[in-house]
Amino acid sequence: MGKVKEELFQLDSSIRAEADLMLKETGLGKIINEAGYKPVGSYVMHTMTWRDLDFERSQDLPDWQQHLEFGTRLMQTDWLWEFDCMNTFITGYFTNLPKGFYWGLRGEYPKGGPTWKFDLWTARMEEFERGLPRRTEWMNKMTEEKRFYILAIKDALCNTIEYRRTIHSVDIYEAVLDCNISTLEEFRKWWQTKYGNK
Repeated sequence: MGKVKEELFQLDSSIRAEADLMLKETGLGKIINEAGYKPVGSYVMHTMTWRDLDFERSQDLPDWQQHLEFGTRLMQTDWLWEFDCMNTFITGYFTNLPKGFYWGLRGEYPKGGPTWKFDLWTARMEEFERGLPRRTEWMNKMTEEKRFYILAIKDALCNTIEYRRTIHSVDIYEAVLDCNISTLEEFRKWWQTKYGNK
């Protein structure tokens, strides 16, 4: 049986509070904020079911050297153990991603404790603007009931192999907020019809 509404809302609230404390005590939050990154995704939407944070910053001319120096500052905190660096300006492989610079990070907080995942993107504003209308629309559509449906589906899927490989959180937002999906069973049927055969 899945978690009830109060449990899922408390789960989201506790993870966000843990994120705030982790960012402050490790010094990562100060570095990320000073570099001009802003939080996006589940932290902002209050739909967190696992320790995953997304940040974005826009630059008219994204600077690769600055991107590397930012990563070096993060490494020097001694809290992170995985650094995945990517330049999507020079590859056509990731057609669904922004043209920009990316850091994918993992670390433990406290040391020896749970793993946190970080996704940080630097791109031109026009890369992010493509998704802004949808984000705004989704925020306007969000209600307590819709948030519960999103949290319930994410909580059921976030530890499965398919999550983040074929099924993504944006699929869940789309299903619940645009298509009035409210259960995991409905979501799986909806996803298979729309995305499963592509």
